Amino acid sequence: MKIRINMLWRVPVFCILASWISFYLTIYLGRFFFIQEIEQTWSANPVRLFIFNAMLFIIILLIGGLGVFKTMTRLEIAVSATITSCIYFSLTVLQHYLFEFFISSQLWNVQHWPNLIYSIYFHLTNNVYMSVALGNLSPFLFVLFGKKAISSTDEIK
Repeated sequence: MKIRINMLWRVPVFCILASWISFYLTIYLGRFFFIQEIEQTWSANPVRLFIFNAMLFIIILLIGGLGVFKTMTRLEIAVSATITSCIYFSLTVLQHYLFEFFISSQLWNVQHWPNLIYSIYFHLTNNVYMSVALGNLSPFLFVLFGKKAISSTDEIK
């Protein structure tokens, strides 16, 4: 099976852009959905936050899988997702050892869209390291949307 090298940038760039957009959507639009005021105190409703993150995750997964990666094969998406996961693991290590809050919080923007996966695994296992590791592998979900082979019209692109 042939891998088109010019396609390998798609998953990392899409995941970084999707994370950045979902981070700011959570900040600016999410507050109207999951932040509530109880007796002059602001708090986040965890159920609403989970639903909001689930909707963002599913929308991003469908936009990527059905739109952006529809011309890529499963192997190309898998290789590209490997690059993305390596970036995510590198950023996780940087965040762990980087004690400056501002830089660490800016790195979190790049890893925001798999937030749902992180929280689900954490609630199931109560293990931070395993939940972060499994969440960093979430770009591999795009492989489910890949084609089996390259068609003749896709080779021209």
